[in-house]
Amino acid sequence: MVGIETSIAERRQYPRTQLNLPVQVIRLDPDGEDLVEQIEMLDISRGGIGAMCSKMFYPGQRLVLSLPARGMGVRRVCGIIQRCTKQQDRFHLGIQFAHPLASLCADAPVESGLAVAA
Repeated sequence: MVGIETSIAERRQYPRTQLNLPVQVIRLDPDGEDLVEQIEMLDISRGGIGAMCSKMFYPGQRLVLSLPARGMGVRRVCGIIQRCTKQQDRFHLGIQFAHPLASLCADAPVESGLAVAA
């Protein structure tokens, strides 16, 4: 049987770039008020991000992420939690963007480490 890692990699539509960066997210919760959280982005692609956080999210939960954007300071991007798995005392998140980003720009400011095309 072929390894699970291979099948996951084959399903990915866009290549991922490892990037550790704090990201602010707003949980859009229909059962309560919107909550602002800080997560740690681990990687990014045009289709989504991998992240770690201290609080649990549920699959299907909608978010608004604040990502650094060239010429705009911050770009707000809608996302959906695809998975949330507990790892020791933290949670590993898979977040899919509602719409793929136009591109990830290599000429981002050094202090941000990344810029997202508008």
